[in-house]
Amino acid sequence: ICLVTYIIAPATILTSLVGLNIIFWTIHQLSRCFNVQRLKVWAQHAACWYWKIFSKVWHGHEIIGGENIPKSGPALILYYHGAVPIDYYYLVADTFLQRGRTIHSVVDKFIFKVPSVRSLLKAFDCETGSRASCTAAPGGTYEAQLGDNMYKVMWKARNGFAQVVKDAGGSIPIIPVFTQNVREAYKSLNIGVTRPFWVWLYEKTKLPLVPIYGSFPVKLRTFIGSAILHPSGATTEEIR
Repeated sequence: ICLVTYIIAPATILTSLVGLNIIFWTIHQLSRCFNVQRLKVWAQHAACWYWKIFSKVWHGHEIIGGENIPKSGPALILYYHGAVPIDYYYLVADTFLQRGRTIHSVVDKFIFKVPSVRSLLKAFDCETGSRASCTAAPGGTYEAQLGDNMYKVMWKARNGFAQVVKDAGGSIPIIPVFTQNVREAYKSLNIGVTRPFWVWLYEKTKLPLVPIYGSFPVKLRTFIGSAILHPSGATTEEIR
């Protein structure tokens, strides 16, 4: 079963990502000669509807608290990073369709080196992390690769998102997001006696080399919490 699901997981997700990337790459090439802004917006809607339908069919996905994402103004969304952030794809799609906003996502720099996803990332305003932007998932790839179904937050000493809030004088609302069962849908094979090896390998390479399997059709519920505001004098540690 694990062998089959190890094949299904990358097949379903990667095929979708590559297919959408081809569409946005084509639009980018056309933009050199034509005004394709309307076509790009149409493609964004189509991509979001694809993920919306996929989320309902495969995971019966629900979003609870969607009204907590503002329709205008800045906000910092912090979410737990599953083995595969499929729930985050769903959140981006739903926010685009329901709130009319594109979430500016911060991703690990290695993602831009993965073939056949760059155009899709740019189409939805993804960028590598920096204090000038924000950190959507403070645990990042480390949390995705080495987390388990105990859902322990693995932020280590990262405080980039806290520094962003501090630099803004505490005026940026922080919106916490968590998806129930995301670790049951996709799993990292980092358990048992092999775990120390995977921890060592990640620390040495900083690459996502832990095998992932899953695509199990479990129920997913994404909970979006109320905005958290910190006083202007709060330290980065207090914000974390």
